[in-house]
Formats: sequence, C-alpha cells, structure tokens
Amino acid sequence: MAALVLMMLDGVSADHLARHRARLPNLTALSERGTCVERLAPDLPATSLPGRTSILTGVDSAEHGVFGNLIWDGSRFRYANPDDVRAPTLTQRALAAGLQVAVLGYGMVRPEDATTFHHAWWANEMLQRARDRDPIPADEGWLRTSRHVDASGRLAALAESGLPRDVPDAYAGDRMHYLMSEVTGDQTMVQWSAALAAAPAPPDLIVTEVLTPDTVQHVAGPDHPFSLWALSYADALVGEVVRALDRSGRLQSSTLVVTSDHGHGPVERALYVDALLPGATSACEAGVLYVAVDGSREGARVAERLAEHGIRRLPGDHLPAERRGEVAAFVAEGATGFEPSAPAELAGALEGPSRYPSGHGFAPGTPSDDRFLIAAGPGVARRRIAHAASADVAATVAALLGLGALGAGRTLT
Repeated sequence: MAALVLMMLDGVSADHLARHRARLPNLTALSERGTCVERLAPDLPATSLPGRTSILTGVDSAEHGVFGNLIWDGSRFRYANPDDVRAPTLTQRALAAGLQVAVLGYGMVRPEDATTFHHAWWANEMLQRARDRDPIPADEGWLRTSRHVDASGRLAALAESGLPRDVPDAYAGDRMHYLMSEVTGDQTMVQWSAALAAAPAPPDLIVTEVLTPDTVQHVAGPDHPFSLWALSYADALVGEVVRALDRSGRLQSSTLVVTSDHGHGPVERALYVDALLPGATSACEAGVLYVAVDGSREGARVAERLAEHGIRRLPGDHLPAERRGEVAAFVAEGATGFEPSAPAELAGALEGPSRYPSGHGFAPGTPSDDRFLIAAGPGVARRRIAHAASADVAATVAALLGLGALGAGRTLT
C-alpha cells in the first residue's frame, strides 16, 4: 500500500523552475525522475482560489464556479469558499471509490470530503481579513473548514509521536508574527503529510500546500533574496516528503505530484478603481477587474469609460453563465494590477505604484503567470512536456489513482 501525495506550492512559476534549478534541488531531482510540464497554463484569472479549485476539478471557472478570490453572488462580492465549488473534485471521487483521503492545509476542500482533514492555516484570514481596507464578508463555507476530521486518529497519533499538535494563531501579533506563523504552518502541514505518507498504512491520497513563496514575493518583490529563500524553503519541504518516504522504504512505490496555482512576476503599475469608476461596485482580482453591472447596456457604458484608459473588456466566457449579465470583466495590458484606491499621498490619482512589487493574475498570456507540474512514481514516464492545460492536473492525478476520467483534461503521465 502506498500513497499519492499532491503538493501545491503557491506562486512558484514555470520561470522559477527554469531559472533557479540550483536553488530547487528536490524539485529538479523529481523532474528528472518522472514527468515534468515546463509551462502549465494558468487559470483566468491567475489568482489563488481559482487555481486551487481547478487543480481539484479539472474544469474552468465557468463550470466550477470559482471565478476569483472574490465572487459575485447576485448581491455582493464576497470571498469564495469550498461550498461554492460546483464540479466534482478529486477528493470526492476518491472517497466515493472507497479510498482514504487526507487533506492537510489545502484550501477549497470541505471537511466532509476527506477521511482526515485539517484546515488551511490561513483559513481564518478568509473570515477576519485584517489586511482589507473595508471588511469583505466570508460565509459559512470557510467557518466550517475549522472543523477538523480525524475519525481514524491519524492526526492524534502524529501528535503523540512528537510532531507539532497544531499551528499558531496568525493574528496574535505583528507582520513578523504573521510570517513566522505562515512558515510554521506550512512546515507543520508538510511534516504531517510526510509522516502519513511514510506510515505503515498511509492514506491513498494526501493533499497539502505551501503558501510561503506567494506571500514573500508579494512583499519583497521578484528575485529579492527573501523571495529566493522562500522558493528554497518550499523546495526543502518537498524534500522532507521525499526523505520520509525514502527512510520508510516507500519512495519507489509512492507517487508525488507537485504543482502550483499560478506564477509570479513584477508589477509595473497599479490602476486605482475608485478614481477610474467612482461609486462602482467592483472587485480587484490582481490584473483583472470585476464590475457589477445591470445588464449589457451598463456593461457597455463601463467598457467605454475604461477603454479611455487602455483597459479592455474580456469576453466573460470564464464566468458562470448566470453571472455574465451581472458581472463585467476587464484587464489592462502589461504587468498591471487593479487596486481599490491610491495610497494617501496619491489621493485621486488614476494610476501609480502598486502596493505589491510582485504579483500574478495579469492579462491572459502573460508568461510570468505560467506554472509547472512534476509527477514521479510507479508507472510515470520519464519525459518533459513543453506545454499543458490547467485541466490536465486533475485528469492526471485521477488517472494515477485509478479513478478514471475527471474534468476536461488529458492524462499527462
């Protein structure tokens, strides 16, 4: 009996893997053992919750329903949560097939869709969102993720073995406390994942994630020494799983799939929505702007106004069908991000510097948004694939688990 471990490394791009192989020895070694997709297409928009959801479902946001970190529910923009996922997921399919599923720290999974479950350490952020200028509500879907599932006693046994019992509160201090909580939270989830994968009777599927690279890059900027450290840290956590499997004699019989939800790259400028569209109800989705509109006429008026500033309207076919007359999607060319308002010293300005020196979710086709996929294990071919679609991740994992077809993708291994 052996596990399939699915790890998501937040914000690690295709370019990172190509340029920093010396800093990423564990990912490099895995890529040489198995299948490596050099450029995996991002979702639209290339932001966190759509990316996480596509990894689980293998369909785009028009079908799975999570078209942004913030989604329009008919009356307001609010944070998407696991209950918003409309399409069948890997974890649901695995459970239905009688497999044991451990979800440790991965967002966008419901507790009832795993036999062993621990919420993402950052889930409380979706409820509190201390960094938002104005509170944006989150619903029961995130609150429910705080309910752990451990009917098998696996997590309790890990605590008894000396591993950490839980992660610290990310809100009990300043920015440094938050960062150290993040580093500790990521490490704890991966330590648990490694221990379960190496256990005598491991779960069939283990799903986990590492958030640190995304956060550090947003704050420090592209190729800053701190950002490069964060990439190396994520790689070291991958290595922790590999070493645990090796010590247990399970490395050759276990399967590892490592991917990311989106890439990362420099932000050249920000556009400030309160000056562009005073009074509009909108949501900034990195380089994509969503505006609530009342039908096609209002959408056309907004598009005409924004076109004066070089902002174009997207077709909107990535939106669920029932939202296409209620939400208009826009994008600016280049490495441009939308932000709700300018900093105080630039009050009233239409554009200026971004609060994030590095970001993602830019105009479709932006290379820095591309990500990667690595799979290694029994029956996985040793080969490199130049390009693959977002939907191929779920299809590949489903095939490796023997679950048959899932989503709209193709099997890569």
